[in-house]
Amino acid sequence: MDSYLKLIDNISDETRALADQAGSLPCPTGCFDCCRNTATMSISLAEAKHLSIGLKMLPHQIQKNVKEKAERTINKIEQEGYSEEEIVMAGVESAEKIKGHIEGECPMLLSGVCVVYDYRPIICRVWGYPIQNNLEVACCKKTFLDSERKYKPLPYNRYWNDCKELSTSLNSKQKKDATHRIPICYFVQYLLKGD
Repeated sequence: MDSYLKLIDNISDETRALADQAGSLPCPTGCFDCCRNTATMSISLAEAKHLSIGLKMLPHQIQKNVKEKAERTINKIEQEGYSEEEIVMAGVESAEKIKGHIEGECPMLLSGVCVVYDYRPIICRVWGYPIQNNLEVACCKKTFLDSERKYKPLPYNRYWNDCKELSTSLNSKQKKDATHRIPICYFVQYLLKGD
C-alpha cells in the first residue's frame, strides 16, 4: 500500500503545481458534475483496496446509504441488459445507459459531497485538470476553458499503468484477477455486503 500512497502523493504534487501555474484550482466550489455519471466506472485493485479503508471508516448509516445507492445502480444497469463483466467491457457505452439518471451518480456522492474524498480513485483526483488519456488530451468542459492546450497535461495513462502494476503486486498469486477492474457500484456492494 505504501507504493500506492506514494503515487497519490506524486499526483497531489503534480495537480498542485498545475493549479499554481493556472492561478487557481480548476473546479468551481460546490460542483460535482464529474461524479454524476461514474457509478459504473471501473477501478483497479490498488484503488479498490485504498477506497475500502475509507468506506469501512464511515458511520454505519452512511455505509448503508452508499450501499443502497450502489444497489439501485446495479438494478438499473442490469435492467438495461448489462452484467458486471459486460460493464467493464462496454465502458462508456454502459455508462450512457444511465447517464443523467440518479443511478448514474457515484454511490459515494451523498447530498453533493464525496463521503470518501481522501480515499477517492485516481481519476477523481485528476479530473478537472487537462489529462493525457491515450492519444488525446481530455478535460472537464467547465475547467481550463479553451486553455487546456496551454498547460502540460497530467499523465493519466502513466497513473493508470502504475495502478495496474501495483494491483499485480497486491495479488501476485492470481495474476488473472490482479489486473481485474471492477465497477464502483459492484465494489461497494461486495465490500458492504454484510452491512
